[in-house]
Amino acid sequence: MTAKQFFFVLPVVAGCLYGCSKNEIIDTPASQQEISFRAQTSVPALRTTSTTLDYVNAFVVYGSDDVFGANGDLIFDGVTVARQPGSIAAFAYAPKKYYGQGATEAKFFAYSPVSKNITGFSATGDATDELSDVTFNYKVLKPLDTGNTSQEDLLVAHTIPNDVTGAVALDFKHALSRIFVKAANELNEPVTITKLTLRNLYDNGTFTFTTLSNIWSWNTIDAKTDYSYVLANTGVAVPVGTTTKTLVTSNEQGMLVLPQKTSNTNDDKIVDTGDFALEVTYDIANLIDQTAYVLLADNYEFEAGKQYAITISFTGTDLVEITFTITVTDFDSITDIP
Repeated sequence: MTAKQFFFVLPVVAGCLYGCSKNEIIDTPASQQEISFRAQTSVPALRTTSTTLDYVNAFVVYGSDDVFGANGDLIFDGVTVARQPGSIAAFAYAPKKYYGQGATEAKFFAYSPVSKNITGFSATGDATDELSDVTFNYKVLKPLDTGNTSQEDLLVAHTIPNDVTGAVALDFKHALSRIFVKAANELNEPVTITKLTLRNLYDNGTFTFTTLSNIWSWNTIDAKTDYSYVLANTGVAVPVGTTTKTLVTSNEQGMLVLPQKTSNTNDDKIVDTGDFALEVTYDIANLIDQTAYVLLADNYEFEAGKQYAITISFTGTDLVEITFTITVTDFDSITDIP
C-alpha cells in the first residue's frame, strides 16, 4: 500500500466437469491441461488488518475459457481454493477442473478471504466474454471492544493468463482503504488520548468489476456509521516533547474502511450532520475528557489499496496554566489594652 499523511494542529480546550452443455459429462484425457492456481504478493492474514502471503487460508474463484464461455458457462462458479499444508504458494481444490479442448484464452476473478460479509455475489460468462461483470455487496465491520479482530483485509484479483498451460497466477490487490492516527505533543504536560473515532463513514458498499475494461469500483449504500479505534483502558500517552509524529495505534490496528468520498458540508471547521471527522477525546492534567475534531476538505477520497495517516498536534496556543503569586499583609500596629 502507498501512504498519505495529513497534519492538523488542534487547539487544546465444484462438482462434475462439463463439456459443451451443462448436462454432458465428458472424460478427461491425460493430456488435457488441469487448471491450477498460485497466489502471489499479498493475501489475508489471521489477526492483523494487514495482509501477508504467509497467512492466506483460501480464496474463492470464478472464471471460464473461450470454449466453455462461448456457451455462457463458467468453469469456476464460486469454487473455494485452499492452501496446501506446508506450502505458501500452492493451492488446491476438488474435484479437478480442466480447460475446454482447443481453449486459447481464459479469464479469472477471485476474492479472499472466504467471507460472510460478502453477499449478493454475481458473476456471469457470455458468448463474447469468458467472464463478464462481477458484482457483490460488502460490509466493513467495526473492531470489537474486546480487541479481537473482526475486520478483515478484503483482496480481489483478476487475470487473463498468457496461455492455458501453466498455473493461474493471481495477484491480489487490497480492495479497502486503511486509516492510521499519529500524534505529536508540544505542550509542557503529557497528553493522554482516551478515545479516537472516525465519524460518518459508509460501511456498506457494492463492488463492481468489468472484465472488458479491467476496471473495478465501489458504490456506497445505506447510512453512515462511526468507527472507534480500540485503545487501552488507560488510554494512549503522548509524552512531553513528542515532536516526531508517532502512531497512536500499532501497525496492525489501522482502521479498514470502505473506499469513498468523505463529506464536509460547508467545507469549514465546523462538524455538521453527516460530516466526516476524526473525533479525539483526551486528558491533560485536570482537563478531563476534552474533545476536538479533525475535518478534511469536502469530497476528500479514500482510495482502495491506499493507507492514510491523520496527525494530531497538541499545542499550547489556548492552554492557560493556573499559576500563583503571593503576598503577606503585615499585622496592624500594636494596640495597648486599657
